[in-house]
Amino acid sequence: MEIPVFFSYAKPFNRKQTKFINKVDGHLVENGFRPRTLGITDYSTSAPLMKIREIMNECHGLLSVAFRRGFIEKGVGKPNTNLAGHIQYDISQKWITSPYCQIEPSMAFQIDMPILIFREKGVIDDGILEKGVVGSYMPEFDLDSSIDQYFKSSEWNQLIIEWKKSVLEYKRWKQFKSDVLVHHIISCCICEEKEISFDHLYNAFKMSIDREGYNHYEIFAAIIGVDENFENRYKISNHSLQSDYIFICHNIFKD
Repeated sequence: MEIPVFFSYAKPFNRKQTKFINKVDGHLVENGFRPRTLGITDYSTSAPLMKIREIMNECHGLLSVAFRRGFIEKGVGKPNTNLAGHIQYDISQKWITSPYCQIEPSMAFQIDMPILIFREKGVIDDGILEKGVVGSYMPEFDLDSSIDQYFKSSEWNQLIIEWKKSVLEYKRWKQFKSDVLVHHIISCCICEEKEISFDHLYNAFKMSIDREGYNHYEIFAAIIGVDENFENRYKISNHSLQSDYIFICHNIFKD
């Protein structure tokens, strides 16, 4: 099954940008993703940000390409500043990208969605495009170099592999948090006055599954502090904590 991901990019205005974005799209599809972009794969008569939010909530990762869009032939940052700690700086011969390459990754970051941003050489690295802001490596690509060679590079391939792992983990986490049985376990924890969050419970499941993929209920039970009272409170028709634990392991944590 294809994994929906939000594909954010400044609309290409030249052939090199078009080739680059087609290459990215192709690689996403080859890796089992279904790229979604407002105005390309999805359309709406509602306000753009509302539709973007709707699409994003149905996706499990975001990849953004900040192409050059507007050229600053001669410009100055913080012109005529007279405050301590500020300095005027030159932004001549620089490029700005689409504002949506700032907005869409920022929206994804706020919901902890895995994001990967590529910035075309010459685009001003401010806002979310500034290095270190999102806490992950932000590659810069040069369309004056070989596009085909870039997509064969270790940088591109390693970044896609790492991002894909994060996307799959995020997808698993979303499925876990929306699962009815998981909510039932959380409710029982609250009734037993155990302060167990979704994160704590999620990690308990992961820690109870060994490297070979075998699940161990006794480890899980020990981590969340299951006792006889907990087991008795949990019992509902045709269910037990152990049977539901096994069901969740097989349906959510099985690779």
